Amino acid sequence: MSHRTSPLRIAAAAIKKNILPGLLLQAVMGVFLAAYFWHQPTRFCLEQISAIKEEAGFAFTALAYCLSSAILPEILKIAFFQKGKPTKQNLWSAVSSAPIWAAAGIMVDLFYRFQIFLFGSGNDLPTLLAKIAVDQFLFSPFVANFLVISAFCWREENFRSASFFSRGLRAFFVEKVFPVQIAGWCVWPPAVAIIYSMPPATQIPIAVLVQTFWVLVFTALNRSKSETVEI
Repeated sequence: MSHRTSPLRIAAAAIKKNILPGLLLQAVMGVFLAAYFWHQPTRFCLEQISAIKEEAGFAFTALAYCLSSAILPEILKIAFFQKGKPTKQNLWSAVSSAPIWAAAGIMVDLFYRFQIFLFGSGNDLPTLLAKIAVDQFLFSPFVANFLVISAFCWREENFRSASFFSRGLRAFFVEKVFPVQIAGWCVWPPAVAIIYSMPPATQIPIAVLVQTFWVLVFTALNRSKSETVEI
């Protein structure tokens, strides 16, 4: 990236790239929300998954994030971009990213519990706005995206160095974290509003569902072979 590339240009490029898949994902989630409230089998299915999550705890979260964010993208790449022919790179990508996504899922799970501790489990408008604000403007850019992107950059260095910080923390945020955060803002605010509107036991299953749809939509519409690093 050119040193003269401004954050505004980075933001504009990220919005242009992600607005269409973001809108499509939001439409899908709107349909799902309607199905949850008005379609009994959908509600029953989610409640069953939530019960399994409550029983399995963090193991469920770690496995679900591995499947949706590490394994699913590689399956999509093989199916749609590699003519059904897996490579060693697919295996390396899945295996090396799985621990990152497992840790990210557990971190999100802990954060949702922390949100309940801070603001309670209600779904009134002030509570929802508070949770969304903390989620999208504090946790997402300065904790979740920063740590996940740092981990993926470290993986690109074969877990041997941290040269991606050589130009300083500010440059790392502008060049790496900021574009991903802009992409996230095209997708996640309506999604987290839905998540925080639901009972606590269903929040992680719905977050995993959003992540899965995001991987599907992003892969199909952007035809990118790079890692999906938004949580």
